[in-house]
Amino acid sequence: MAKKAKSKGFFALDVHQFERIRQNNLGVEEAATYLSLLKSTDQSNVVSVGGVNSVQRYSGLTRAEAKKAMRNLERIGLIETLEVERKRARTAPRQNLPIYDSREPLTGKAKAIVQAIQEGRQPSGPSETGAAYRARDKGWIEKRADGWQIIEHSNTVAFIPNSFVQVSEGHSPLYRLMNGGELGPIMLAAELYQLQNLMDERGVPLDMIRGYFHSSDDFSMRLQNHKLHHLRPGRDYEDYETGEAKSMSAAYNHRWRGEDGKVFWQNLRALDAAHVTEWAVYSANGKPPENDEYAYNRPQRPLGVLRNGRQVLNTPESRPAFMAFLVYKLKQANGQLTESLPQLIEEWQSSGWVFAFENASVSHVEGVSVLRLTHRAATGNTKVWWRDLCEECDKAFFFVEMAARSYFPQISGIIQEIQKAPNFKEAISIQINDSSIPVQ
Repeated sequence: MAKKAKSKGFFALDVHQFERIRQNNLGVEEAATYLSLLKSTDQSNVVSVGGVNSVQRYSGLTRAEAKKAMRNLERIGLIETLEVERKRARTAPRQNLPIYDSREPLTGKAKAIVQAIQEGRQPSGPSETGAAYRARDKGWIEKRADGWQIIEHSNTVAFIPNSFVQVSEGHSPLYRLMNGGELGPIMLAAELYQLQNLMDERGVPLDMIRGYFHSSDDFSMRLQNHKLHHLRPGRDYEDYETGEAKSMSAAYNHRWRGEDGKVFWQNLRALDAAHVTEWAVYSANGKPPENDEYAYNRPQRPLGVLRNGRQVLNTPESRPAFMAFLVYKLKQANGQLTESLPQLIEEWQSSGWVFAFENASVSHVEGVSVLRLTHRAATGNTKVWWRDLCEECDKAFFFVEMAARSYFPQISGIIQEIQKAPNFKEAISIQINDSSIPVQ
């Protein structure tokens, strides 16, 4: 029988094995099937109790399509069908999903001696000792002070949340991407999950991919000791080879992947449309180096989270982002707002406006957006990141609130209204002591 099912809410995807789907010219059906079977693995992330029914349920494939995809995966060695002792046993292991191992395979006596060492027996005699050294040269075992020991294999994995494959309501991201019919977005999602580093990088590292914002000329407000900047997507720079002025909205490191840039952005737009990815926007203050096409500076204060150009409500960043928008509205209306709170929130969310509220001493304001996945694995690091993020956004909210009050005392009443409104409390007033990570 299979081991006890995982309870941590994610599974480990062997990225080398997953890449073989593309290398063998298979399609989106096989990719979705592979992920569906992995979702049903035990703690080993290798033995799956999933079958045709689970593939149908998670991916939306028909029974015939699921069977065909499983046959294709088995043909190239990505899955191995196991014999089920009882035909109606739902928890019996049905599939084995081997992990990638770059080591040269063992044969004959070398294979036998490795199995013997795994069982606790040491080599004896010249023949077995010679076999042990052959296995060592291929990286399977090593000789230590206490005898021959197995070298544990470490494969490269991406931690995929179960919610990427299965959700309680509606369709999962996998299901939506399946309907798109293209393999590229699903493969890119796996790459991004592997790259994402929430603790240190706040998402996918900036030296891999990032977006830009520039301070717009149509609105920049000075309020004695502070400035409010309307940031627009894109950034101007000077091409040091031609001397021409150019602009870009985002960039990615071509050394990370050799694929044509046009295809990459097409796949990323598909992930954006399926709400698999989002862009967390931060201020990036300080004059960038001259003629540096990819300069981005250190992210400073959170300015909001965008999905398909719309501000997202249920994120910690929404609190300071909405407050900065209120400062803009108060300035435009000379301190007298006539719109209701729901109207203000709808206008802010749908417009996708990004405002940076900074000290007047800051000479140059830009914005940088960090790419991250909307569905996140509930690992220990992710929980720490979420707690730190809430604290960071709480400080940013406090900064905007206190700075704005000196110019617009009316903002205190709006804040009280936000805190009393149950429909918007979760969206705009996330508290830092809430360390849970909502599935979005």
